[in-house]
Amino acid sequence: MSLDKNNTNSGYLLGRLFAAFEYLQEKAQPGINATIKDRYYGAASSTPCTVFSQLFKLKNHHLAKLENAGQKVYFEKLIGEITDGISSDGLPAHLNLDDQARFAIGYYHQRQDFFKSKEEK
Repeated sequence: MSLDKNNTNSGYLLGRLFAAFEYLQEKAQPGINATIKDRYYGAASSTPCTVFSQLFKLKNHHLAKLENAGQKVYFEKLIGEITDGISSDGLPAHLNLDDQARFAIGYYHQRQDFFKSKEEK
């Protein structure tokens, strides 16, 4: 299996979003010792409502550090594409075990997609 851009499950989408935030952080702060995964993964995958507001704030900080305007556009479009599928009711307070597993799958599918060449995509 690979990245499923049509998957609308909230756990899957939040996993993808988390991966996008982490990748943005890596691009904005190359060589960083601890990423958001180290600090927030557990809480983001179980109680997303408590974590994602902070991650959106960090996203703005990381975008400001990018020097390449094309990268800024890429990340804004990607994050917008992912959040477009999230319910307008807001982020869920809790993810059940099935959705926590979908979070992990979405996270790793998105991370793997970052490593594919444009031709492979």
